[in-house]
Amino acid sequence: MTQPQLESLVASMRTGAVLHSGEDQALPEQLTELAATLPEIFGAVEIGCLERIASKLGAEPGSDMFAEVLLLSESRVHVIHPLSNRADEALLASAPASRSIGLLLSQVHARAAELAEAEE
Repeated sequence: MTQPQLESLVASMRTGAVLHSGEDQALPEQLTELAATLPEIFGAVEIGCLERIASKLGAEPGSDMFAEVLLLSESRVHVIHPLSNRADEALLASAPASRSIGLLLSQVHARAAELAEAEE
């Protein structure tokens, strides 16, 4: 199985600004537009609301409730993965929709791990 073509960048969840997009890459328009919505997505949601949703979904109290947000369309999969080691930053990724969302998430998790290692 081939890996989905993954585009990614790091953005501020507070301002929506693109912070890092990789070396010699043009900024993917869909991801920069998604980055611009981060303050609305994460600033408009009351944390208690997320905790109530997580508990209804069976999350353990005090656990990391939401590791990421997936936005699915017929043609694309977008992932917002808040970076635990960088306050107010998130890895945004996008790839063509395919039957392999698990593989796409594995790539996003690997990229997030690379970013965490680079910080150390």
